[in-house]
This record gives sequence, structure tokens and C-alpha cells, in this order.
Amino acid sequence: SYQSSSSAAGGAGGSSVDAAVRAVSPADTPSSSLIPQSSELRSDGLALVWNLALPDRPEHIFCCGSPVLTTAFHPTETPLVIGGCHSGQVVVWDVRAGRLPVQRSVGPAGGGHAHPICSMEVVESGSALLTSATDGKVNFWSLSNLREPAESLSVKTNISTLGVAPESNALVCGDESGKIHAVIPPPDKSSSSKRTVRVLDAGDDGHFGMITGLSTRVPPKNGGHLARGFLRGASGLVLSCGVDWTTKLWAPAYSDKPILSFVCHSYDYMCDVQWSPTHPSLFATAAGNGTLGFWNLASSLDEPLSGSKGIPIKEATGGSCSDVGVLNKISWSADGRSLAVADSDRLHVLGLSEDVARPRGDEEAKMMNHLKSRGFLDEE
Repeated sequence: SYQSSSSAAGGAGGSSVDAAVRAVSPADTPSSSLIPQSSELRSDGLALVWNLALPDRPEHIFCCGSPVLTTAFHPTETPLVIGGCHSGQVVVWDVRAGRLPVQRSVGPAGGGHAHPICSMEVVESGSALLTSATDGKVNFWSLSNLREPAESLSVKTNISTLGVAPESNALVCGDESGKIHAVIPPPDKSSSSKRTVRVLDAGDDGHFGMITGLSTRVPPKNGGHLARGFLRGASGLVLSCGVDWTTKLWAPAYSDKPILSFVCHSYDYMCDVQWSPTHPSLFATAAGNGTLGFWNLASSLDEPLSGSKGIPIKEATGGSCSDVGVLNKISWSADGRSLAVADSDRLHVLGLSEDVARPRGDEEAKMMNHLKSRGFLDEE
């Protein structure tokens, strides 16, 4: 997770794709791979905060009695870090108060989670927290009150990952069997009606096996038209990836079926996928063979920028990391110029050149024209 104030890592020059991905690090070190020392790994659960200017050691080390599965910076209180744990608890650390949590959520008896928290999202402009557990329970919390959830619902499946759609705040939940579930809020916020849950009926076009990653777009500046609980147009597009070697593009406002499927040429598990927060047609993928993929749908719907074999992290970091394994998580910086990549207990931060990261202004229109001309989307 990036804090907004620390996301201005610079990109490297170069127009080719191989030159477009470089390690962000001090000039006298070959890599920005951040490796915690063994003495720092003695707690059951850890959350480490790194400063890219000092990659040799964590800036802050937070401990917990349960493995930490997901983290986020507090959206308004910069000293606070939020974590979701294997025990089902939500914890909050304060950099001013040492390594232990200063706040913990209520247990199962009070409405909290009894199973591991697999996903966590800050919603409603930073005032609320959304958590999902592997048993299918979804909790909505006020960040000022973790003593009881403000709302709870059950998707009645084993959730593996979750995303929040822009504008409508509809939830998109991926499960361990490869299905995607949409949780649609009531159209009128003042209404007493509850959220509705429906399965996207993708048939044989869906995932075969666990969905490992979901990514929704950033909210549009000028709003948009909702259909079936999701925005029409580019802002309503959703990405998913799974253990069936594929990354899929969905448009839930138009259809329950995915509109495009991208297959990993090495036939490896796809572990994560994320839209760029600033470039409307760019997204990144992480594969089980230690490679990154970059796609610009304004340029091509068929060929990735990174080539069919992807970009090995070992090469992107100057060859300094010979033991790179499965890439399990990726996260963009807020300015879209750098990408954090997690592999086992190692963190890499890569910079993208301006040629790749900076939008020129017409990419969204080009992407939508490609999708409509190929018959993947209906004309407005």
C-alpha cells in the first residue's frame, strides 16, 4: 500500500518496454528490493512501512499476534495504519505509539469476523472501511468505531478477493470456485431496502478456479450513467485474474459475461491485476513465474506492451535478485509512475518511463472505440 505523500518516485527514461521498467533506488545501489532482516521476523504478524529514500531498513515495524493479510494507510489520519488479520480482527497501529495495535475490532460475538480477512477497502471518501472474510461475510465499519460493524451481509460463498465499483459503490467479489458476485446497494440511500447479491452468470466464459485478483477503475470526475448497478463506459470496466492462467475484462453494466480474456503464454497462475490510477487504458498483471505484464488497451487488445513472455522481476531490478519466486501482489503509486511488487518476503518498487505511464489524453476514447468496433461493447 502507498501513502499519498510517498508516491512520487521518479520514472526512468527510454522508449522500449524493456527500458520502461526500472528499479527506483539510490544511485549507488542496483535495486530497490526491500528485504526485512531475519531479526525483524519474530512476530506472528508484521506490517512494515518503508521509506524509498532508505531502502535498507523499514521506517516502522508493527507487530500483531496474528498474521497480517492486508493493510492500508488511514485516508485522513496519516500516522495510522490499518490491518486485516488471519484471526478475523481489524487492527490499527499508530506510528506515535510503538509497535503494538492501539485499536482492535470486536470479535465474532459482536459482529466481527471469525475467519481470515482476505480483502479490505477504504470507501465513502475515506470515512468507512469495508472488509471481507473467506467465509463470505462482508462488514462495513466506521473508521471511528471498530467496536461493532455498521452493517454486515453474507455473500454465501468462499470469498477470495474483492473490489469496489466507482460511483455506485457496488461490490465485486471473486470466490474460490471462479465465480464473481455483485453486491448492489439500494438506488436510494434513504431507502430501507437492503443490498442485493447476484452472481454474474458467465457460463463457460468465466474463470475455472480461484479468482486471485480484482481491480475496478478510479471514480470519474464527471460521474456517469448507471446500469445494472455499474457505470456504463470505460469507468465501469472491471479486471479479474485467476489460477486458470487468464486475466479477464468485464463490463457488468452491459453483460454478465467477460468481454475479453487474456491468456498467460507461460501457462502460469495469474496472481494479481491492477488498473493504473492515472492512465485510463493501462493495467499491470503479476504472474506465478515471477514476471510482470503491462497492457495498454488503447494500443492493442491482443498484444501486451511487455511482450508475450512478460518482464521478469529479476531483469527489471538489474539482475540483483536471483531467487525471485511467485509475484503475489502489486500496487500502483497514486501518480501512476511506480509500481510496488511483492514476492514472498521481498518488496520491489519499479519506476515506469513517461512513455508508458503518462496518458496523452485520448487513450480512453481509443480503447472504447477498439472494444465497440470489435463488437465487445454495444454502441451508446
